[in-house]
Amino acid sequence: MRRWHSLLEIFLFPLKLLFVGVILIALSSLVLNANTSVFFSIRNNTVIIFANLLKTAGNFIVTNFPFFVMLKMLARRNGQGVGVVSGVLGYIVFLTVTMFMAPQNLASAAYDNILGLSLNTASMNGMSGLIQYPLQTGLLGAVCVGLVSRIAYQKSRGKLRYGLFSFIDRDTYALILAVFYSLLLGVGFSILWPYLIKALYLVFQFIASDISNPINMFVYGLLDRTLSVLNLGGIVRYTFWFTEMGGSWLDMTGTSYAGDVAVWMAQAARNLYPTGFGRFITPYYVLNLFAIPGMLFALYTTFTDKIEKRRVRILFLIGILVSLLTGVTLPLEIMLMVTAPLLFGMHIFITGILFAVCQAMNLNLGFSFAGKTAAAMPGNLFDLLVYIRNINAVSTIQGILILGLISFVVYFVITKLYYTFLALDLFNTGLTRKKVDGFSVAVGGIENIKMVNSSPFRLYVQVYDSNLIDYNQFKQLGASRILETRAGYAIDFGAGSTIYRRELTKRMKECKRRIGD
Repeated sequence: MRRWHSLLEIFLFPLKLLFVGVILIALSSLVLNANTSVFFSIRNNTVIIFANLLKTAGNFIVTNFPFFVMLKMLARRNGQGVGVVSGVLGYIVFLTVTMFMAPQNLASAAYDNILGLSLNTASMNGMSGLIQYPLQTGLLGAVCVGLVSRIAYQKSRGKLRYGLFSFIDRDTYALILAVFYSLLLGVGFSILWPYLIKALYLVFQFIASDISNPINMFVYGLLDRTLSVLNLGGIVRYTFWFTEMGGSWLDMTGTSYAGDVAVWMAQAARNLYPTGFGRFITPYYVLNLFAIPGMLFALYTTFTDKIEKRRVRILFLIGILVSLLTGVTLPLEIMLMVTAPLLFGMHIFITGILFAVCQAMNLNLGFSFAGKTAAAMPGNLFDLLVYIRNINAVSTIQGILILGLISFVVYFVITKLYYTFLALDLFNTGLTRKKVDGFSVAVGGIENIKMVNSSPFRLYVQVYDSNLIDYNQFKQLGASRILETRAGYAIDFGAGSTIYRRELTKRMKECKRRIGD
């Protein structure tokens, strides 16, 4: 459990970086989103260029999130530049191998221009002269490269100074091993990954067989969010947004448009209200404008220390504002996946239900798309306000508002319930009591606790006598980190921190009552 909690330390900085990337995209959308021109128009070239710069930077951060996770993983584990440099080079080798060895007959969404890597085969004998890109392996590929680079670094520390290759020092040996292991890993992914892509497309074909069926849309919702947190969302999005699997339309001139988003934009450009399109976008309005703000508000209420609550207030307000403008679904989902898997599973399941319900209620509302599918942020406030003006969208807007209000309450309630009752001992096996008993021993007894507060991931404890603290006991209980501050001890217990505080508060009251008697 302590190792699982420590994952947050690896993901924390990349998640902050991802949040910054989302904010950059949100700021750029204020200028570049076509629908914002209905409310205000910016024609200054300098501002437009700056907005495009922000958008490019934000897209780069979002699409290359796995790379930043790998860097943080290596920096944390090795603590030296050698391990990080070896990992970077290994990742480049890994991507290059998949670019050369992976079959090129997969769907185009299976490849991506990662870190600017591409291969023009026009100058190569026997090639057709196409541009080849590495396989899009998302978070899984980057983490695997990080793991083998870490193994290479650890193995290099045991290299003897004598022998046939004694002239190779340990750092160079670490680099060589990392490159070699990454090469083998690239070969393995080139062979096995296409089977996974083909399996995904079998699921895609099932969904596309009847996209008007709520069950099919439920499966799409589950798949969309699951792949997105693995940085593979571009595969499913491109397939249904811009290919015939998402529907097609033939205009009066005979021009054919394929894909849910492509058809929506084509019909909207002709001042036609799209009918039957936008089904793959509509639930995002509910998630971004209502559900995610409800979850963020519930998370904010779990902070019990007034000073800490005041400190994070602006952060949560920014998060809610960005959710309204573009959406913070992805950063929040990754955080939940790492720190609260059960709550993450609930969110994914509810998302699937939203896709099914929106389809059953015939709610269709698209958005104005521009950029990369993997970094696209559908379902924002400006798009909704624009479509409110269209009389044909009245029933859809009303349905979204009703579902949104329900979703706000549901997400607030399940988030509060999870952190208050479910995070530590879901099946009431007595684990909570044992954990709290162990914590009491670690702090030198309940009577030694002066004050206890909590946040979603951390417990704050003030004690009367710090000499009674047992750090080893905290680690045995699953604490991933213990910090001594002026305000007391900050102990990382992950999502169970709120439950610890609730139970400890009860025992402290009982202790005071006994003393009073």
